[in-house]
Amino acid sequence: MTSHQTQKQHALGPAIWQIAFRPFFLTPSIFIFFALSLWGLLLTNNLPSNLAQYQPYSGWIGWHSHEMIFGFVQAIAIGFLLTASRNWASQPGISARFLKLLVCTWVLARIAWLIPTTPTLLIILLDVSTPLLAALGLAKTLADGEKDNGKGSQKHNWPFVLLLTAFALVQLIFHILYQQQPQYISLLMQIAVLMMAAMTLWVCGRVLPFFTKAKLQVAVTPMPKGLKALSMSASWVLIPIMAASVLIPNLIDASGSATASSTFKILIAVFAIIAAVSHAITLSIIFKPGVIKEPMLWSLYLSYAWIIVGLCLLSLSQFYSVTLPWLHAITIGGLTGMIVSMMARVGLGHTGRKILALRGMIWAFTFIQLAALVRIFVISNMGFVLSIGLLLITFAIFLYHYISILIKPRTDGRPG
Repeated sequence: MTSHQTQKQHALGPAIWQIAFRPFFLTPSIFIFFALSLWGLLLTNNLPSNLAQYQPYSGWIGWHSHEMIFGFVQAIAIGFLLTASRNWASQPGISARFLKLLVCTWVLARIAWLIPTTPTLLIILLDVSTPLLAALGLAKTLADGEKDNGKGSQKHNWPFVLLLTAFALVQLIFHILYQQQPQYISLLMQIAVLMMAAMTLWVCGRVLPFFTKAKLQVAVTPMPKGLKALSMSASWVLIPIMAASVLIPNLIDASGSATASSTFKILIAVFAIIAAVSHAITLSIIFKPGVIKEPMLWSLYLSYAWIIVGLCLLSLSQFYSVTLPWLHAITIGGLTGMIVSMMARVGLGHTGRKILALRGMIWAFTFIQLAALVRIFVISNMGFVLSIGLLLITFAIFLYHYISILIKPRTDGRPG
């Protein structure tokens, strides 16, 4: 880096505030390590004695389910979208001041959830403000892109603004249900997981072919007409069907409830399997033989595949008296696997480094696969704790390699 480049970097301020992925990859990774550790201590009855009666806001189960999705997954999604949108729209993106505000609301929300005496209204405001601010920042970037590149140039990216707004709405509903109808919180969080899964499939379907092409120097295979529309439509339609499957039978008389419940089970099974099969076809078309030799690729492909497995398990669950572990197939193998893989890739590419798996990251990718397998097949407290342990090792490896990358300037002297 030349002296001129160094001076320019200093003028831009600390590197961590120059682009959204830096704080929104680093702080959630530290948080998830803490949150999983706390959850593991709870499951093994190893909380300090002075915390034996302690309960966070909404209780431990509510805290765990909310914070894994909206404390962690949502934060990574915000970091990715606000970073990627700069390239989509050819714009500098949100300012450092706005980014600091966004991170501040996210951090304060995590703290507020852990303090039982925090006023509910304050928690609601913090939870809702983070995705709404992110939606505002994303909308500003896309709008500026349309000013420079022509109206409609960002039409395929505007739905992400609506999705971030929907995340705020879901969290508002969470708090309302907790105060008035807590029996529906489990359903709401299942819907939130399916929303995150659909978003992940949507994004990955766009970027995975190009990641594969860039790394392996192969042509992108065209998708059959209508396949993407089918796969994504089934993924999104599944969400309101899941909601209706619980709400509608509860609103009608007992004689019609059983029939309605059976009908919705069939609909869930059908749409889940349509989504799974169509996404499996998509993944098979994108796949190239060289993928299995590239950790920065096979980790992404396996994460995509885990979401497909989760959708298959959800479909099969409709015909069994017990719920198959579709939720953790998606959340651990799919969402967490995709998050670590994307953070590893973006963290290198957007800091001017070669996109090669750093020493130890192959183990991190592998431990996520093992964590998902253990959580699904070892249905016991020991299995849950072992899965948590594998995830803790994964994030310890990631943080060891990436803390310095995320807080230091780009290696090529460019801003960002």
